[in-house]
Amino acid sequence: MVPLSESDPAQEDEEQLRLERLETRLVRGLYKHPGLISHRREHQLRYAIRLAGLRVFQPGAARRGGKSDRSDVRVRSTLHAHWRNWVLDELRDALIGKDTRERVEAAAAVLAPRLEQLEATRREVVANHTDDFTRRELDEEVGIKTLVSVAGGGGGSGYVYFGAWDVLQNAGLIPGYIIGSSIGAVLGLFRAVNRHAEIDEGIAIAKSLRREDIFRFVSVNARYGLPGVTRLFLHAGIGHAFRRRNGREMLLPDLEIPFETVVGGMRRGAMDESKEQYALSHHLPEDKRPGTLQLRAQIAAQLVRIVGFINPRAVREIVIGGDELTRTFNAIDAAGFSAAIPGVLHYDVTRDDPHMTAILDKLMERDDVVALIDGGTANNVPARTAWTQVQAGKIGTRNTYILAFDCFHPQFGIGHIWMRPVTQLIAYQVALNERYAQQRIEFAPTLSPVNLLPSADELDQAVEWGRADMAERLPRIQKFFERVRWWPPERRSS
Repeated sequence: MVPLSESDPAQEDEEQLRLERLETRLVRGLYKHPGLISHRREHQLRYAIRLAGLRVFQPGAARRGGKSDRSDVRVRSTLHAHWRNWVLDELRDALIGKDTRERVEAAAAVLAPRLEQLEATRREVVANHTDDFTRRELDEEVGIKTLVSVAGGGGGSGYVYFGAWDVLQNAGLIPGYIIGSSIGAVLGLFRAVNRHAEIDEGIAIAKSLRREDIFRFVSVNARYGLPGVTRLFLHAGIGHAFRRRNGREMLLPDLEIPFETVVGGMRRGAMDESKEQYALSHHLPEDKRPGTLQLRAQIAAQLVRIVGFINPRAVREIVIGGDELTRTFNAIDAAGFSAAIPGVLHYDVTRDDPHMTAILDKLMERDDVVALIDGGTANNVPARTAWTQVQAGKIGTRNTYILAFDCFHPQFGIGHIWMRPVTQLIAYQVALNERYAQQRIEFAPTLSPVNLLPSADELDQAVEWGRADMAERLPRIQKFFERVRWWPPERRSS
């Protein structure tokens, strides 16, 4: 195996993913068989894998729970490169291809004669970086895991997320970074505004929303978005909840939890017609609200056409907040563009906002796109994007647990069954992200995806479904967040 110092970035990423999978297999075995090995050996095993996976980190970020102004440090150590190779080879063999009990016992047995090598590796890493970080900061990066929350799209099905986040927060699990697509971006915005969220306040705001405030049938120039059956006016409905004390609208840096959204960018040349021609050919309304039956028919027709947008040749993934250009994006606009279902919901910036129009003009030109649409068309459950952002230093620490919420998957029942062609297509897209998350939760049951503004009773039901699902999974998840301590090898008395 090539030493770390000679590896190319693609190989490093692949090795990193393999190490994360090893840790996941080990921790699941430890959870299933508590007390099978000693507390000391359990921590030594987990430390051994995490140290092998340490390549770049920001000292102090793990303990701080977020990024600081200190620089990233890349680990330089010959012994560390050898240790990484040993874990990927021999310890991996112990953790692969056995039942959970045998896996844990085999890993403990393989590590025992290597504990002095582990100690020497840790000692050399610290010695090589005396000007960069302390032994305590090294142990914090190895031992403290940070939650990364990925919130997938799925319209009204996503309201279960409120309940899931509530359970996590009550257990002391606060996301260090949130990224969302579509409804996951909208609800993720509510979760990101404060580290210790008032979940009930978010639910109350959702209950107070009036259809005529959020969804309007008015002519709006499609400057940055794509025409739809109706126009989405998020600022009118939730703008009051995302203002600073001085009255200014919140930008992404104003949120207490680092937050990004995924937006789909329609590639130039991907559409055979202009946006104005698209509106005419799809019989989209302008100023007059269609009758109930006509509106349902139009929405149903557009939802079927969404399949044509779930194509990387037509739509590219854009991460709002993920680079310097979009870092100061308006928070509501970041969620709004991500939730703009093509042909159904048109979101745009129509107000006088020189800051946002300057960003959007540069973004459209830089990425060579003609419209910004629902993030789900590009990446509905963006676990891979979350992983990439973490590795690039989004929150300083790289020791994370990526928990992906997925509400838009094939389900039976009224309100779901007719969406199966779309959900099955999205399932292939989601599968490409699977290996980047420690866990993906397929919430079920959920409200129908088309139930964008549920009644108070329906919303309460969705929240309770989310709470119940997360409560059942919580103990297994909590095992990953146990603080891992450094335990030296046992010394034999003379």
